[in-house]
Amino acid sequence: MAKWGPSSRLPSLVSCDSLVVQGLRCEGGAGVLNLVLSLSLSHTSRWTFNMAPHGNELSEDLKKRIVALHKDGLGYKKIAKTLKLSCSTVARSIQRFNRTGSTQNRPRCGRPRKLCARAQRHIQRMALGNRRMSAASIAAEVEGVGGQPVSAQTIRRTLHQIGLQGCRPRRKPLLKMMHKKARKRFAADKQTKDMDFWNHVLWSDETKINLFGSDGVKCVWRQPGEEYKDKCVLPTVKYGGGNVMVWGCMSAAGTGELQFIEGTMNANMYCDILKQSMIPSLWRLGRRAVFQHDNDPKHTSKMTTALLKKLRVKVMDWPSMSPDLNPIEHLWGILKRKVEVRKVSNIHQLRDVIMEEWKRIPVATCEALVNSMPKRVKAVLENNGGHTKY
Repeated sequence: MAKWGPSSRLPSLVSCDSLVVQGLRCEGGAGVLNLVLSLSLSHTSRWTFNMAPHGNELSEDLKKRIVALHKDGLGYKKIAKTLKLSCSTVARSIQRFNRTGSTQNRPRCGRPRKLCARAQRHIQRMALGNRRMSAASIAAEVEGVGGQPVSAQTIRRTLHQIGLQGCRPRRKPLLKMMHKKARKRFAADKQTKDMDFWNHVLWSDETKINLFGSDGVKCVWRQPGEEYKDKCVLPTVKYGGGNVMVWGCMSAAGTGELQFIEGTMNANMYCDILKQSMIPSLWRLGRRAVFQHDNDPKHTSKMTTALLKKLRVKVMDWPSMSPDLNPIEHLWGILKRKVEVRKVSNIHQLRDVIMEEWKRIPVATCEALVNSMPKRVKAVLENNGGHTKY
């Protein structure tokens, strides 16, 4: 229902003579109509029509409390003051209850639901049973069972109502049962370790850094019709534009040595990297230092094992398929984002920028990543050896 705005106050008296002066006539049964039209035309700057505001619908619990207080003998004003509601809202709720005997709203007009509660439960079971099943496939199966045509959008709307959203799946390593058991054993063994232990661990890993573009998913903000604008496309080049492979290490004390890998790395090359880059970084951590690397065949070869034993390096037992337990994985992500911002154009510049940004990484960043190890171990135990958010 429309009401007059605060700036639309009527004049106290408006005579027909004043209307005649303005070129309007007030005669017969149309006098009131002419009066309203004249005021709306001559006072346009002062007349506004505001729609009555609509508040949120009261919950069933609140309606029942209103009725219960009224039955206890409280009046409208006291109920409104107690529940911080308006008197009109309290009155309507009580009057509706006296009329219908219930606090629930009467059935409203509108198109009835196409899917009954049983069909909605069936859709939910299918979506939870096969998380990769598309809405169109679910709609086809529902139509095949019940014979009632259902659109894919109806399926999506139904799944949204029960809290299921279509999302891009996280990319994680394939974990078999033996991997989960090994991860769980590792977490159970390390859950009692304090930060002094983790601060003496030298973390290591290899990664690839692209010259042009990124292996990750990129998003852009664009308007309709801007799909092919230069700022809204991800440029690619033939053969990938080149990349470099690097080996690096880090600890809570900061980044260690960084070594570029030429060609395909084998056990001989890895042993050279350990002697040239790993040992100096490990010595900085003192006699209690522990070296970490994954179970890559080059890392577990007889040659590598013999070298580490000869150098008296204490190596941490590491579960396979566990990049989420290695904090250097997050450090690679930080490094790649910093390198990508620099917009390098060739391999030589890429090498220089990588080394420069690697040395710029603050110690606080490495320390924060290592400090997350107790939480990572706890997450593995809570997920029974499964995937974690790290």
